[in-house]
Amino acid sequence: MQEEQSEFRHWDQLPPDVLGLIFTNLSLQELLTVIPPVCKSWSKAVTGPYCWQDIDLNEWSCRCQPHQLDRMLRMLVTRSSGSLRNLHVSGLLNDSIFSFITENAGSLQVLRLPHSKISDSIVEQTAQRLSTVTFLDLSYCRKIGAQAIEAIGKHCKLLVTLCRNMHFLDSAGKDEPEDEANAIAATMPRLKHLELGCHNISTECVLNIISSCPQLEHLDINSCLSVNRDRKFFKEKYPKLKIVGPHEEKMFKEFGNLEFTFIDHDFLYDDDFFQSMMDDVMEELAG
Repeated sequence: MQEEQSEFRHWDQLPPDVLGLIFTNLSLQELLTVIPPVCKSWSKAVTGPYCWQDIDLNEWSCRCQPHQLDRMLRMLVTRSSGSLRNLHVSGLLNDSIFSFITENAGSLQVLRLPHSKISDSIVEQTAQRLSTVTFLDLSYCRKIGAQAIEAIGKHCKLLVTLCRNMHFLDSAGKDEPEDEANAIAATMPRLKHLELGCHNISTECVLNIISSCPQLEHLDINSCLSVNRDRKFFKEKYPKLKIVGPHEEKMFKEFGNLEFTFIDHDFLYDDDFFQSMMDDVMEELAG
């Protein structure tokens, strides 16, 4: 009986990488507040890179105060120790935090940064650090344009998915609305999935992308108002390519049915569940 028992390890004796694999099934709050106090080995596992190869702060980033997001992101990316593979966070506030992410992007494959306030210049300066990225989401990032897209295309040779959806009013205000699409056509021949929702581009521009990206399987041009709306036009010409959009009638119908809700942001930050997590980790964030 004793020999059989000796074949099994106690939970606190499991290797950190095994514990990390198990802990990845837990929520962010559990990882940061429940696991560390249990025992030294669990605390070591959760403060090491094993739990932070995939970081999803999307929901959390939509609820936290801006300064909290910056500090939390820096802490978790640092913990990943260069092993970060997947990062999803909304609303980066500045170029500094984007540069910090790229400095730790040696293993990064999936990067989702919608609604972020990053600039063309910082993307141009750091794009070479994102050479391992295969999936990139820069949707609704209003401050970047063709310069950033071109830099990404030149340096991210493994990129197969690009999400660059925009809000209609942001796209309509661009001086050179087709420059981004032309940059994609010129620098991203390996794309298989491309989303360009609400871009002010022409049918010719779309055809240029399709001809320049021979591996393209999915093209989302939903609400691109200047693109030919005849489905047969694309279906007959590119039968193997799945095209979503333009559906401009649907877009205007959805605008007409919008119901506006005014959100009390103080209420978002007073949530007990959220605040308890921040209280528990604030001491470490300050370190």
